[in-house]
Amino acid sequence: MEIVKSVDVRGFRGIRGFREPLELGRFNVLISRNCSGKTVVLQALYLVAMPFYGFSIPPYDMSASDYIEKLVGGRDHLIYGYSGTATIDYRLGVGGELKNVPYGYSPHTFDVGRIDNLQVSISPNGVEVKTKISSKEVEISLTGDNYVQLIKSLNPRSPTLAIYIPNDSNTYELLHSYVCKNIDGVVSDELHTKVFKYLTGVIYDRFTEVIPRRNELYVRKEVRGTTSSYVGLKDIGEGVKRFILTYLTVEHLKPPLILWDDVEVSLHPNLLETTLKWLADSGRQVVIATQY
Repeated sequence: MEIVKSVDVRGFRGIRGFREPLELGRFNVLISRNCSGKTVVLQALYLVAMPFYGFSIPPYDMSASDYIEKLVGGRDHLIYGYSGTATIDYRLGVGGELKNVPYGYSPHTFDVGRIDNLQVSISPNGVEVKTKISSKEVEISLTGDNYVQLIKSLNPRSPTLAIYIPNDSNTYELLHSYVCKNIDGVVSDELHTKVFKYLTGVIYDRFTEVIPRRNELYVRKEVRGTTSSYVGLKDIGEGVKRFILTYLTVEHLKPPLILWDDVEVSLHPNLLETTLKWLADSGRQVVIATQY
């Protein structure tokens, strides 16, 4: 399933504008040099998850706009040149529906048919989201509550459309916290053991499960047959830790769109290959960025 078929960026972060919209398939790899805009593209795509400020979506317990603003250091940093308006246009791959949408300033409302486009505008004053309804030949502005309804219609299985994984150590702390809070669901789906099927033969140590202890995650390490010990997840290799936290979060939350920046960081080539295979086999739309 492809959530976003194309994205067009104007005046957002370090991008003045695209020559033409960026077309996306199910599995997409952005490869280029530093400071070429890969991260900006991923952040622009992540805004589709919840562009309005003040709304909470997992796993970061804040809206996509709030989260990106926190990463970059302020709302003005979301706008090219730090002033004016940033605009992002999305062509959706799946249609959503809305009900009881106000018809302009009229007291009447109407039910919207298929929504296959969105335009997000960001200014110092806030965020505005519009969509063109071709069947009714009208353009409407959405509210945050409308957008929550749209998310539910686009993806009934999950409260969020996308997850963005930046190359940021604080983000993995947030993922650690998310998994701890939702460990019952993780265990119920057997994800705490399934994750190690991907790691068997890829890493030196033999781990078999993830368990919580005192609000921390630990992994069970098998040593010499029947002997085992428990090691804090934060104390194992960075690449393995990042893979485990991302896998558990994604497979529990089930977002249809995964955005992963600098995917190769801390991953041995064998683990990187395993990561890409998992992403490709997941059935989700994937956009990853790398310098290689």
